[in-house]
Amino acid sequence: MISAYNISKLSPQGYRVLVEETNVKLPSGEIVHNGTSFRNTFHLRPGHYDVFVPCGGRPESIDINSVSRLIHDGKTTIPYIVEGANLFVTQEAKLRLEKAGCILYKDASANKGGVTSSSLEVLASLSFDDEGFLENMCVSDNGIVPSFYEAYVKQVQETIKYNAALEFEAIWRAHAETGEPRSVLSDQLSVAITKMDEEIRGSGMYENEHLRNIVLEEALPPLLLEKLGLQTIVERVSNLIFWFVHYGADLGIHRFLRTISRPSLAATWVALSSTNMAFMQAICSSSCCK
Repeated sequence: MISAYNISKLSPQGYRVLVEETNVKLPSGEIVHNGTSFRNTFHLRPGHYDVFVPCGGRPESIDINSVSRLIHDGKTTIPYIVEGANLFVTQEAKLRLEKAGCILYKDASANKGGVTSSSLEVLASLSFDDEGFLENMCVSDNGIVPSFYEAYVKQVQETIKYNAALEFEAIWRAHAETGEPRSVLSDQLSVAITKMDEEIRGSGMYENEHLRNIVLEEALPPLLLEKLGLQTIVERVSNLIFWFVHYGADLGIHRFLRTISRPSLAATWVALSSTNMAFMQAICSSSCCK
């Protein structure tokens, strides 16, 4: 916890204010009368920031009433906001900030890496038997980290970076071509992926063993496939349809967006329907035959 931080390590300009503290004098001479109030409004204090990445705090910490404190003379005081915490900025405040020139990526797009990380961790635990899990995924009593675990972590990180790049690219291009706020485009992209997800789940494609294996071999982590083989994973993990559906939907949407002309991209996302199912099947198949 921050209360255990060694404040002797702080620079002369650095400071720490705990929520239970009162009347704390900052290096600037300012007196903080209430630590809790200081914590709750710290992100609204005037200052010069290049990037704001809220990764904690309560929902709606920036709302339509407080967002004006981050806008001066019609321009945002923070050039970039990447919303790592869920719902830190309300949608109304996001739109106000974007109108004022802020380049903002909302939580729905920015924090997908956490979902990816936890999902791949669970997948590994389900894929190994008990003995294999202890050997490959658990630090031993003497502190030795399994080589598989170290490599798997790096692979998860690369997966997150790749997916993040696809998400960023899609929203950045769409904003440049349509002028729609990025926070709105993020929502539209999520709707399109969810819609495709539902259509793949209800299409019966998962029952096609050939197609299923093609998609799973691309969707599942290469290290797990190399270590255990697809058949073993299929036998041990009962909900692989989750990986088939979500990978197919996400891959299908993003590859579709890369191939079409985009005169009205935002409308295209919302309009995606079952007519694209054959396209999704084709790209999944061709991706493993290249």
